[in-house]
Amino acid sequence: MGKFPRADNFALLDQQGRQHELRKYGDSEALVLISVASACESSIENLPEYQLLRTMWERQGIEFLGIAAAPDESLESARLLDELYHFDLPILLDSSQLVAEGLGIEKIGEIVVLDPGKQQMLYRGGLDVGSQADRSESLAAVLNDVAQGIDHQAEMVSAPTAGCTLSFPQKELHLATVPDYVGEVAPILNAKCVSCHVEGGIGPFPMDSHQMVQGWSSMIKEVLMSRRMPPAQVDPHVNHFSNARYLSAAELQTLVHWIDAGAPRGEGGHDPLIRRLEPRPVWELGEPDYIVDVPAFTVPATGVLDYENVTINLPFSEDVWIKSVQHLPGDRRVLHHLLSFIVPADYAERIVEGENDRYREFLEGYAPGKVEASSFPEGAGVFVPEGSAVQMSLHYTTFGKEVVDRTQLGLYFAEVIPRHQYSTYALSYGGSNIEIPPGVAEHKMSASHVFDDEIMLHGLRPHMHFRGKYMRFRVVYPDGTQDDILNVPDYNFNWQPTYRLSEPMLLAAGSRVIIEGAFDNSEYNLGNPDPGAAVRGGAQSWDEMFIGYFSYYKTR
Repeated sequence: MGKFPRADNFALLDQQGRQHELRKYGDSEALVLISVASACESSIENLPEYQLLRTMWERQGIEFLGIAAAPDESLESARLLDELYHFDLPILLDSSQLVAEGLGIEKIGEIVVLDPGKQQMLYRGGLDVGSQADRSESLAAVLNDVAQGIDHQAEMVSAPTAGCTLSFPQKELHLATVPDYVGEVAPILNAKCVSCHVEGGIGPFPMDSHQMVQGWSSMIKEVLMSRRMPPAQVDPHVNHFSNARYLSAAELQTLVHWIDAGAPRGEGGHDPLIRRLEPRPVWELGEPDYIVDVPAFTVPATGVLDYENVTINLPFSEDVWIKSVQHLPGDRRVLHHLLSFIVPADYAERIVEGENDRYREFLEGYAPGKVEASSFPEGAGVFVPEGSAVQMSLHYTTFGKEVVDRTQLGLYFAEVIPRHQYSTYALSYGGSNIEIPPGVAEHKMSASHVFDDEIMLHGLRPHMHFRGKYMRFRVVYPDGTQDDILNVPDYNFNWQPTYRLSEPMLLAAGSRVIIEGAFDNSEYNLGNPDPGAAVRGGAQSWDEMFIGYFSYYKTR
């Protein structure tokens, strides 16, 4: 079949915060990557040629993307190409240079033609020059063969590129001196990975020794390059979140270059991953002031379960304020998520009267990837009037074995009455309004809400089901200006933390918050249970929801 270099799967964000993954272009005839840089004169001069190339071929099923991999390239410089020179292609931000390295890109202006389905490289070189376009081994010939479905190439076509030379300082450094496992690699793993990758943790294997990490190194590189790990990633260019799992370009380079070198142990001393871990406390904040025992629930081995809704009276003889909470799942294998609310003791009667939302206050939730113990912001808490109850909505899933779940809720009281009532607003498109056609790769959706009062915003959480693709939160202020608040470019149903702003945002009264996102009902969504199904809104995981949660308190 000839020699076509493999193009390993990768994912990068573009200048607008959208994620592009090679694998998800599998329906395209080809994917063309054009290396660009704002500081390279020849790259700027060729922008019209790149646009013409796209115009000629994109209607024939060929996709085009720019890729910015120069060491000094930034989000701002990539946007400059768009704004000043009207280069309206998505530009992938390869700040670690690892994608360019893997594809063998050496110059600005170099063009790579990929077969996304086979993950092969068909062409690498520059624009056709003069009579070159008439030859069989030219960019035009390769694109024509792809568009016509002709498969007579014996090997990847290589052609010269005229342009600025790319430098790869970290690659050269790490080729000369392989990153040290003890001093460089293990500290990154301890800081970013080990909290989940421990014996009995939610990671699929423990990172408890060099030998273990080396054995899994190929998989580790794969999930790093495709941005599946660290999980629940956010756009690093939109605000900063204290619990987001950021991995810098330098950290990514260290890990991948070390793996490429064979993941050596090196000459360092004691393995930092081999350590005696203290048993994790059941209650992370110590013994709660009060523990709510959720009635035991038997989860069958198979089948589909409705949401389990329970109301549990609280025995408090006076008003209390909750400062911190922790949900303790009885069996993580079956409890997918839950929501808890503070409600009046006669909550059941008020539901009949249609007043359930008016009389219940959101307390906290548990979902995959969420830190179990949560404390409300300084000076804020959730008010629990005397005679209240806790209402819980629990979503169980089966896994082939009957088990009994005994979940608990730990409540920690505030010693001083907080100044602010902490609240969470659920902004929803409306479940019954959701209709997603079969097979569609991007079904867009949005919703908005105006806050009548001035609020201090602390946390946000997107919620969709298996087909969720991305969600962006933004705000339009009363004066018409606007800001992005959070961008989750690759939503994953298995990871739904509440993202906590490192610096809370003050939203003026009359501010409109907006959630914008999309669903992927195609075969390229690995979590999609049935790409051929039309999807409606509903409570089960194979139905869909479109909700953005805003956690805040009123300032006055």
